[in-house]
Amino acid sequence: MRSRRSAHRAGVDHHRVPARRQPGPEAPRERRARRLPTAFWRRALAILLANLEVVLLGWVLLGPVFTVREVTVSGLRHVTRAEVLGLSGLDRPASMLILDGASIRRKLGSSTWIRTSTVAPVLPDRVEIAIDEWHPVAVYRAGDAGRTFYLSEVAAAIAPGQPAAGLADIHGPAGADPKPGEHPLEAQLLSALIKIQVALPSIYGQGVARYDLDCLGSLSLTTTRGVKLYFGRVLTPEEFVSLGDKLAALKSLAADAEVQKGEIEYINLVNPFAPAVKFKGAPAPTTPSPSKAAKTPKSPAPQPSPSPSPVAPAVAVCK
Repeated sequence: MRSRRSAHRAGVDHHRVPARRQPGPEAPRERRARRLPTAFWRRALAILLANLEVVLLGWVLLGPVFTVREVTVSGLRHVTRAEVLGLSGLDRPASMLILDGASIRRKLGSSTWIRTSTVAPVLPDRVEIAIDEWHPVAVYRAGDAGRTFYLSEVAAAIAPGQPAAGLADIHGPAGADPKPGEHPLEAQLLSALIKIQVALPSIYGQGVARYDLDCLGSLSLTTTRGVKLYFGRVLTPEEFVSLGDKLAALKSLAADAEVQKGEIEYINLVNPFAPAVKFKGAPAPTTPSPSKAAKTPKSPAPQPSPSPSPVAPAVAVCK
């Protein structure tokens, strides 16, 4: 009894279950071998799902569900519907979900006729395009042998065209034809020429038949009755502004009875304070004084002084 108790006290338990044996070095390899097939199938499943997502996305974007089926175009005058569809890329199948309105507007802006445009996708399958075209305000020709081009209000060449009623007919110096989008003259000068064309019938009683610009920048116009008006150089903003004084001088001359009755060959307005009138067949013409009955313009009008020999400006010879 004492021996058992002493053994028990000593910590020896004869009925205790022996401890498990620690796994040997081969156990981790076995676990790794069991994990390999599981990781493979997980990766394969992930790849399969990713491919399915790509196929589904492609079907949604390029499939028939959201394909553009109708394109409406408004505001056309010179540009055709086919040109708009070709520039926008909507002449080919396209998806409503990837339609980029800003990109289409940039492409349409490459046409010299199109001023602005709006693109509005309307789900599920319609695109609405509104076009605002440039309106020609003049025609321009480089010399008498050049092609005629329409000009927009910003003096940009739009496309080849023909003179028409209401359009200023401008003949520039001989040279190469302007390319569409180029500016053969300043926009400020074009604006002044259009204003002259509108105002000349009330100022002088005759319309504008054509404008001529030489290589030195000198401006002249021919009226509908064949009278030539010389304005001088128009190259700087100050010279553009001086056209107002020259028209005021012309208005004063037009009120004179002698000018109204005589057959005039040309009027030199290069110096608005000393304009000169050349009558047809007159050997030694003089510049008439303005009529006393002529109305004074709002701004002080330059008064023409007599000139013993009105001389037409020399014609520039361009090389």
